[in-house]
Parts: sequence; structure tokens; C-alpha cells
Amino acid sequence: MKKHTSDAKMILNHLGRLFGFLKNLDAKAGVDESFDYPLEILRQTMMFDVSVLYKVSNVIEDRLILEIVKKIDPKGLRPDLSEGGRLRVFLNAPDKRYVNEAAAFLTQQISYENVPGIGCDIIGYVYLPDSFGGAYLFGGDFYGKQSSVKYYEVAGIEIMCNFLSTLLMKTQFQYQAEIDHLTGLFNSYKIKQKADFVVRRFERKPLSSACIAMGDIDFFKVVNDTYGHIQGDLVLKKTGEILSTSMREVFDVAGRYGGEEFLLIFDETDEANAFQIVERLRKTIEATPFEQADKTGKGLENKFLHVTMSFGIASLTKDTDIKTAVDWIARADAALYASKQQGRNRITLYKEAL
Repeated sequence: MKKHTSDAKMILNHLGRLFGFLKNLDAKAGVDESFDYPLEILRQTMMFDVSVLYKVSNVIEDRLILEIVKKIDPKGLRPDLSEGGRLRVFLNAPDKRYVNEAAAFLTQQISYENVPGIGCDIIGYVYLPDSFGGAYLFGGDFYGKQSSVKYYEVAGIEIMCNFLSTLLMKTQFQYQAEIDHLTGLFNSYKIKQKADFVVRRFERKPLSSACIAMGDIDFFKVVNDTYGHIQGDLVLKKTGEILSTSMREVFDVAGRYGGEEFLLIFDETDEANAFQIVERLRKTIEATPFEQADKTGKGLENKFLHVTMSFGIASLTKDTDIKTAVDWIARADAALYASKQQGRNRITLYKEAL
């Protein structure tokens, strides 16, 4: 039985939509999620039974280790491919089921060899440097049947591979330029840029309001001096995770301002609401056990650190006479200093700091 015939025009239309999707991809989006649409194109538009995404995990001598990231297999035809599992492929003499996986990896090109009695994969290679997580293989499988792969299907996979490789590298470069690698939040440059954007927009919307909060981990130097800088990094990382998951999705952003200081931006938010949100953050951090680690970074069983943060909040309204982001941030910093002076683990509003 031959493979169902796909439609070249439909594939072309989907490739156009794919380009639009990838072009607008958020720099924070996970690389794995970028393959969801291509996998659907493979299975539905190109008429394959199964579509699969592999991440190149390692190469040990002649063995290729692949992580099975995603699989769309509604008929359950490929039980050997289990999401989250690992696949070992011998590059010199691969199992018949994985001939195209081996060939695509070795040539870094598309492979679509038909294997009698097994069927045909069409597997593409998406290059990403190791610093971005390494390469991916993805493709479709017309299982156990004669392939009859069309030239335009091969061309379509090739276009998708080029799209994915080029645009994913672009978004990952952007991500590295904007994100603090330790906390996963915006870096100092980007969070200052975000604050500047809010101030400049405020000139056109003077009746709106916004707030920023400067936060600082209390006694952070003591953590570094007592437990080492690896422990300090773990505290910063955990703090970043708490801030990231606690912020609202629409208007709020957070960044590592420098060292153990964090800057939070609450757009379209008044002082009272900003205070409530930051107070919840402060209590969450105070109640969170921070895992203690040894000098190598290995977690110590049932040993935790108690961490608190102090905050200062400054609002931006028509009455505050703030002209620049630097001035706005300076007010939040002054309020933070007041919190430190008054005993730490507390929040101070700028007007109270005066």
C-alpha cells in the first residue's frame, strides 16, 4: 500500500503560517514548543501516521543517544517511541526502524530511505549549537508501508529545518542578551529598559499609574561568607524562581538589577495594589525553605536556610514629577534603604521613606 497523497499547495500554505509563527516566537519560549506546529504539519498535511521529535542527547563512540521529546501517534503504531525516554541508535549498523535517524544525524541533512516491511521515516536535522541545547531531529513515519515520498514533501521538510534552525538561533541569541542566566529573569540592562519604556509611555498617558519595587535579599553577604558562593548562587536562583512564578502574567515583569537586588515593575497598578502583591512575595520568600548545599553544590538532606527580603516601592503618577527611569528607580532604592534601616524583611513606600 502506498502512502496517502499529500497536497503541495496545502503544505505551502502551512509553511507560510509556520514562518509567521516562528517569526513572532517569544524569546522566552521553550525550544521544544517551537516544534509543535511542524509536527502537526508532518502528520496531518503530509499524511504520515506518526510524527516525532528527538533531541540529540549524546554521542558515545558509534552510539547516538536520542531523547524522545514529543510524539504524535494516535493509532499507537510506535510503542518503541515513548515520550521522555531515550533511544540508542548504532550509527554504523542501525536497527531498521532507525535507519533515517542515523543517516540524518551523520549527514546533517534530510533522510527518507524506504525500508521494506518497516516503512519510511522522513527525518530532518535542525542545527543548534551546544550552548543552545544542541541539535534536534524531527520527522514523520508512514509505518510499515511503501513510502512514495514526494519531492515537495522533502523540500517542505528542508524548508522547515532551515526555518527552525535560523529563527530558533535568533530567539536564543535574543534570550541570552536579555535574560540573567542565574535567575532566569530579565538582566539589569533589560529591566532598566522596561522601566524607561513605562516612563516614556507615561508622558502620553498621564492619568495612568505604575509602580516599581526594589527588593534586596537580607544578609546575603553572610550567606556567601558562611556557606560559599555556590550556596549564594542557589539562593539567587531560587529567589528568581519565586519571583517569576509569583508575578502576574499580563503587566508585571521582574529583573535582576544587580548582585542580590531585584527590580519589579507593576504597570497599570496603583500603590495599594502593588503593596499587596509585594507583601505576598515577601511572605512567600520568608516561608520558603532554601535548600542548603555543600561546597560542591550538592544538596544536604534535611538542611535548609531561612531567607528574607526587604523592599522599597515607588509609584509613578501625575503628581510624582518623575521624568526619567533613573529618578524612579532611585526613589524605590531610597525606600528599600529605609526598610533595611528599620529592621529588614519589610516593605517601605517612598513617601514613607521621606
